[in-house]
Amino acid sequence: MALVLSLAFAGCGKIPFIGKKGGQEGVASDEVLVQALQDKNPVVRRDAVRLLGEMIDTPENQAKSARALAVALKDRDEDIRIEAVKTLGNIDPIYSNRYLKEALNDRSIKVRVLVIQVMKQQNEKRIAEVKQKALEKEKETQAAQAAQAAQAPANPLLAPTPTPPPPGQAGQ
Repeated sequence: MALVLSLAFAGCGKIPFIGKKGGQEGVASDEVLVQALQDKNPVVRRDAVRLLGEMIDTPENQAKSARALAVALKDRDEDIRIEAVKTLGNIDPIYSNRYLKEALNDRSIKVRVLVIQVMKQQNEKRIAEVKQKALEKEKETQAAQAAQAAQAPANPLLAPTPTPPPPGQAGQ
């Protein structure tokens, strides 16, 4: 199983079957990790949780990993549930919050406290991102207004500013 997990993590995408059956090419590495979450050995299950946390480069992979980690949140081993919560904390809340909310009912107080901490961190990160976007938009607006003001012609409705006469011609 360790060899299969290492192949899954190596980014193979598909792991070939030994002695291909029925023309099947292989099984996706995330499917292998989901199967590994059911393994009898807690080390294998913990490694599967960690590897699922590494496979979050696209929104699709984040959704797949979050769904798989929901299985780990029901593991009999508290350490694996804790690892699953930590891993879900690295996944976009769009995909992970549903499962984290369910974990708020975990039988372990350690897991529940960690879920609250993870959700708080995700929320703070989201607030910071929203504020940063607002600041960037404000900067863009100010720059656009400054550029527009610099290029705007003088208002024709205002009286022209008299130019002073050249020196020596005053009062003639």
